[in-house]
Amino acid sequence: MRRKILALVALAALLLPAMPVAAAGNAFHFSATGQGAEAGWTTFPADGIPVTNVVYTDTFLFTAEQAFTADGEVFSDKFLFIDQFSYKFDRSGNFIFVSQTFGFAGGSDVSLSVDSKLTSASVTASVALTTCNNRRCADAGIGSVVASWTGQGDLIRSNGVSHFGSPGSTQNSHFRGSFRNATASGSLNGVAIGGSPFVADIFSSTSKDVFICHGPGACGGVG
Repeated sequence: MRRKILALVALAALLLPAMPVAAAGNAFHFSATGQGAEAGWTTFPADGIPVTNVVYTDTFLFTAEQAFTADGEVFSDKFLFIDQFSYKFDRSGNFIFVSQTFGFAGGSDVSLSVDSKLTSASVTASVALTTCNNRRCADAGIGSVVASWTGQGDLIRSNGVSHFGSPGSTQNSHFRGSFRNATASGSLNGVAIGGSPFVADIFSSTSKDVFICHGPGACGGVG
């Protein structure tokens, strides 16, 4: 199957005993075509055991040549989506939403380069960001995103559905095309994105993606 599914299954097995059932979060829907890359990182402990009241952050970054969102917005000349979702756990192990910063960018605000053999990719973007907490969402200004990928292993052709995620968020994707697993690094406003990667790849495909944030009030109510 696509990407590092076994690693995700292992992570999920560690998390299940510790995580309570939370109200479903909102979701971002978008479809993409052409070459691109994606990566996800989490600062959540690898052993699946959270420390009480320590704030953890999941970051997801997706970029492609073309895309459109569920509300009809079209990005016909480069597209980038970034989401940083922060949360913690109380003494009883309850999942607590802390904050979320997210945004889309396209056109001249995104500079994307992908090697034709899907062995490397890089992107820079200026993104209009929104930050939400438990009370409200507000304009967070223009963020500077920089990321790069280095391909690892064989080129894989795939046509199917994949599911992966981390404690704060989940992505479901219907994918048709080719991809290569990768290592990835990135930054937002000059601050390196921290944590361990739970997904990273470079692709040439058509895909439909649903990015779901866990917990009530997540995703800022944007779909």
